[in-house]
Amino acid sequence: MTQFQELYLQRLKGPLSTLLDLEAEAHASFRIERGGIQDSFRYRCKYLALRIAGLLLDEQGEINLGALAELTRLLEPGPYPLGPGREGDALIYAHIHRCLKHLIENKAVWLAIRRFSLPLCHKKAARVIQETLWPEPIRTLQTAHVRKAVLAAWLTLLRQTTGSCFATAPAILVQQTHPLQFFKDLYDLLSIGQMKRTMGGREFSVPLSFSSGSGDLQHLVSGPFFGLLVALESVGVHRLDPHFWESGPQTVSDCLRKILLAAESLTEEDLQDEEYLSRIQMTPLLAKQGAMHYQKPSARAQKVAAWKAKYEQACMTFKTITECSLLRSWEYSIASLADVKIDFARWNLYIGLGLHPDQKQGIGAFLYEWTQSRLQQCHEEIHRLAHEYERNANAVQAIEVMIQSTTSDARLHQLKSDWMSLTASLNTIVEIRDQQIAKAEGLTKFFAWLIERYDEKLQTFFQELFDPALIQDGAHIHDDSPAGFRLVYKHGRADASQWTTINNREEYIEALRDFFSRIETELDPPADVGKETLTAATTALIQFIQEDEFFNGALTRSKQHGRLSPWDYISGGTLQTLLMAYCNRDRPFTEAAVIPHSEAELLQFLASHPGQDPVLMHSPTHAFIFYPRMLGGRAHVAPFSSQPWDERMQEHLAHRISERLPEEERALFIHLLRNGDASASNGAFRAKVIASLSPRMKNKEALVDAALYDHARLWTADEAQTAIAQISQQLGQNIRIKLEGTFFGPMDVYNQIKAAILQASQSVFASVDWDQKIANAMRKIHFLPDVLLFGDSNWSGWFFGFVQNPTTGVLELWRFNRTATQGFPMHDWKEWVSPHNVSAWVLLSQPAEYETSLFRGK
Repeated sequence: MTQFQELYLQRLKGPLSTLLDLEAEAHASFRIERGGIQDSFRYRCKYLALRIAGLLLDEQGEINLGALAELTRLLEPGPYPLGPGREGDALIYAHIHRCLKHLIENKAVWLAIRRFSLPLCHKKAARVIQETLWPEPIRTLQTAHVRKAVLAAWLTLLRQTTGSCFATAPAILVQQTHPLQFFKDLYDLLSIGQMKRTMGGREFSVPLSFSSGSGDLQHLVSGPFFGLLVALESVGVHRLDPHFWESGPQTVSDCLRKILLAAESLTEEDLQDEEYLSRIQMTPLLAKQGAMHYQKPSARAQKVAAWKAKYEQACMTFKTITECSLLRSWEYSIASLADVKIDFARWNLYIGLGLHPDQKQGIGAFLYEWTQSRLQQCHEEIHRLAHEYERNANAVQAIEVMIQSTTSDARLHQLKSDWMSLTASLNTIVEIRDQQIAKAEGLTKFFAWLIERYDEKLQTFFQELFDPALIQDGAHIHDDSPAGFRLVYKHGRADASQWTTINNREEYIEALRDFFSRIETELDPPADVGKETLTAATTALIQFIQEDEFFNGALTRSKQHGRLSPWDYISGGTLQTLLMAYCNRDRPFTEAAVIPHSEAELLQFLASHPGQDPVLMHSPTHAFIFYPRMLGGRAHVAPFSSQPWDERMQEHLAHRISERLPEEERALFIHLLRNGDASASNGAFRAKVIASLSPRMKNKEALVDAALYDHARLWTADEAQTAIAQISQQLGQNIRIKLEGTFFGPMDVYNQIKAAILQASQSVFASVDWDQKIANAMRKIHFLPDVLLFGDSNWSGWFFGFVQNPTTGVLELWRFNRTATQGFPMHDWKEWVSPHNVSAWVLLSQPAEYETSLFRGK
């Protein structure tokens, strides 16, 4: 633990720290930061919200007005926590304080929370409540638990995880500025299991999200860390095999899986064998002496069941360290509105099925050919009946001639009998022929009728919903990977908890089999076709969809349209579509757009926006909130030049950069960087650093620029003392610091001053925003680069902004912390502000349009 962290813990005194048990929060935050896998900022968002929700509600779920007043008073001065890496925490406390003021000033807010009670819509909703309240042990769910979870979800500052930016940005606005709409959404999701919206004259409903995503479970790790240990301890595993990590880096989920398998003395082969036995139903009811008996599960089957329960519990525990499950479920439910498609032909399901007759190996082509075959049979039968009619008619005419010429009464009687029989046969032939003609006419319309019915019913029985688990391999939160959508089979049920997600070929085919079988009984075919034709068509169709020909065709069609499979696909999501659906709006929102060919063009576009209210915005890959007030109409960033770095400075910087690298990469990096003479310029040094990094490293330029930003200037100890004196004067403080070391950059000085102010304080909380004041003072005397922040990135405490790269002097788009004392270049977005860019950055420029109607509860 660093000295600054120890000092922070020493100053965690006072009523607010005691009420919120901030010492426990700080210890956990520091351990999370050391692990480097999970996000301590999101942990604090969840921890503080859950802690405060517990203080505000009593055991009956009623509001404690005294606690509400006291907490609001304690948060009134700010508060601004002054600690290591806590620059963004002011955002968390500001959000909580805003929520508490809503509770005090608007009685409708508490009434909206008090509306929540048992029973919930289904067991999945109950599980979300229990996960939200973790680590609180809940034996029997009560109304108080539901209200506490709802209040905690509101108090938790919403931050984005992978692939949901198009939902996160508008959801942040709703949560922070429209609490009544937020609670209405949650009430619908928890009471009826779905939210309903109308768009284009059609009603759409999205269920409480069936997945909370994988969280940080897919991060690669190479050793034990806080979140992993907590997850394992939750299922009774307290010791790890020290040799476990010898196999190299692996994902968190794989670690949990393997460690728990070893704890249960199981192997992957055991899991596969039990899964196979379960699939072929090797442990069903057994017949014995005419009676039915349950076969007791084997010892291995029991161990596998125990492993599954522990693995699920460990994964849930790991995710809920930084996640508020109810808040995330609401966000992901909204995300399903991002790809609402009024036209069924745009569905991935439609594409995979191939309902158009021109699509080979599809359902449409099969049914068309089947119908044509039946139609051909009708025509052949009509032709045969015509010939038979002609033969019988000739026979009747012959008998009539014989009747006229016969003289024998017996012979006359026989001929009349034959005539009557043939005449009856003629009438039957005509009747059957007419039936066949009518059937043929019906068959000419049957295909269109059947496809139309299937088109209608498929949209009722299936739905394509946002699935946060469907992310691209290696995707990270800042990569803005497109979102995934998964096919869900609803079984004709309104209860979303009984819907089935489709994850593979077997489940896809089984859902289609069930659908076509059920629909046959519900359809009333045209009378001239008959029920037997529909039954025959259904039987043939079900046989067809089980063949490789159909599945291969479905897979090919999906991939030709850029889809993963017939049951899941990746989509960028559409902010316009989501917001139109969420707001029950039939027409697009007003837009202002630019196709920038440089960062300067984008900055000029943003600076020219006339409004002051927060505005939803999206780049070609990411949706976020633009805050015009932050930019203040400025369209110019002041240049910043750092002094030349000599050989000793370059050596110092090399070691500081190496601290940001994986341990296994550091020695080789230093070795390569030391080859040859010192670089002649800062730019040359930057290029050499980048070239010395391993090819395995991603975003090498951004990593180097972020490190160099922290050291935009380098001072000796004496120079740093002079800088501290100047900053101290700007702050109106008398700050004296004993510096130890060779060189100091702006972040070193920044943290030293913060620590000095904290040392002189009695508490980590202040009514003064010292973080911002120190940063402003450093910029005023040109010790920090000028930065123009303009938008909330949705990512923890990060904002978007413009800066002139201190090393290259080029105007660039970066993400920064709240005080812009730390930054990271958005080099991944360079394509969208380059001379070759053809994609637009779009403002939904009239926020009043999405502030009316739904949001205001009218």
